[in-house]
Amino acid sequence: MNVAAAIVQCLLLLFFLPAAVLKLAGHRHMREEFTRFRLPYALARCAGAVELLACLLLLAGFRQAFCAALGACLLVPVMIGASWINFTRRPPAFGWGTLVLLLVCAGFAAFCLTREMGT
Repeated sequence: MNVAAAIVQCLLLLFFLPAAVLKLAGHRHMREEFTRFRLPYALARCAGAVELLACLLLLAGFRQAFCAALGACLLVPVMIGASWINFTRRPPAFGWGTLVLLLVCAGFAAFCLTREMGT
């Protein structure tokens, strides 16, 4: 099961690290998306900062499961917001994708916490 957890952890990093960097750098695509959604770009920077912190914790989580759990927990509210935005302002397929990612983050956090507690 540790191999599966490491794979999920790597996949979360591969998804969220570039997204965080692009948001913080003000990439044109990110700016266009937030403009299209009629949201302030400061929200993107905030989400990017939380995602970057979560990624650092996910990286530290290869040594300490609690850090991975904390990183995944930080991603949950970001993905709740992303799911809401995608369900309300895009076709439903986008919303379902972000909802699946939200469930992966929450499930991974729960797995790491139970592994850390030894139960």
